[in-house]
Amino acid sequence: MHRRTVGRYSVEARTLKTPAGVWKAAYIVEPVGHAGPRNFVMITLLDEFPDERAAVDAAMEKGARHADWLAETRRTYSS
Repeated sequence: MHRRTVGRYSVEARTLKTPAGVWKAAYIVEPVGHAGPRNFVMITLLDEFPDERAAVDAAMEKGARHADWLAETRRTYSS
């Protein structure tokens, strides 16, 4: 499991090695503890990656973009 903070959100990437020897990844985006309601979204990446580092990088990149989108959406609807 890998985690980083993006603004007010925590992005967590999880990986799994398949029996075929490739890696799958998923990410979870949720507000950090003090940020408010505990909504989260989990997106599974259906791509297959040759190594775990590539899977983590892809999941973190997509998770960070999702966190940015969630933050922008909250700003838009809170105004």
